[in-house]
Amino acid sequence: MKEIKNNWVLIIGAVLLILCLVIFFAAKAFSAQQSYVEVKGLSEKIVKADTAIWSMSFDVKSNDIDGLYSDLQKNISSIKDFLKQKGFEASEINVAPVNIYQDTYKDSQFRYNASEQVSVYTNKVDLARSTSNDTLLLVKKGVILNQNNISFEVSDINSIKPDMLTEAIKNAKDTALQFAQKSGSSLGAVSRGNQGVFDITDKDPGSPEYKKVRLVSTLRFLLN
Repeated sequence: MKEIKNNWVLIIGAVLLILCLVIFFAAKAFSAQQSYVEVKGLSEKIVKADTAIWSMSFDVKSNDIDGLYSDLQKNISSIKDFLKQKGFEASEINVAPVNIYQDTYKDSQFRYNASEQVSVYTNKVDLARSTSNDTLLLVKKGVILNQNNISFEVSDINSIKPDMLTEAIKNAKDTALQFAQKSGSSLGAVSRGNQGVFDITDKDPGSPEYKKVRLVSTLRFLLN
């Protein structure tokens, strides 16, 4: 009985020793870890779009297929002439395949219904912007647009990425340095970094050709 009691004492002692060792090494590892501060750096830039994509569409209805074809060609020619007179090149004007729907309903007003789309892809951003506001002139030529959308894009975003990233990192470092000074520490090296995503939005509704490019980078600095 005494031998069993001694064995339990040895087991409990071994367990306590192991626990003490685990706590010791955990504390040592924790003390070896360095403190850090994680901050965000912002960079914003207003840039002008270098590409305009302008889309116009119209419908034509007729009970005669030849008449439908004639009206389609007339409207396409009117739009092309309008765009060329404004200063666009033929190579910048594109005509999509026509969509034709045949209505076989006995009381339908028109048997043939067609929809067509003409688009402009150009780097003449200012011209596209001003001309898109003059499409009422097409009404005089009998062209009624049911869609008139224009969008502007920045195709050369890579040219401004390095400067914006540099600015975002600088702003993040300034914030981290300020934190370190107030906490009585010195700023160390970067231990982790996330560049972030370049977000592009319209500067404002009235000038969609100008874009706001925004970048938020996240950096972790060690504190000494």
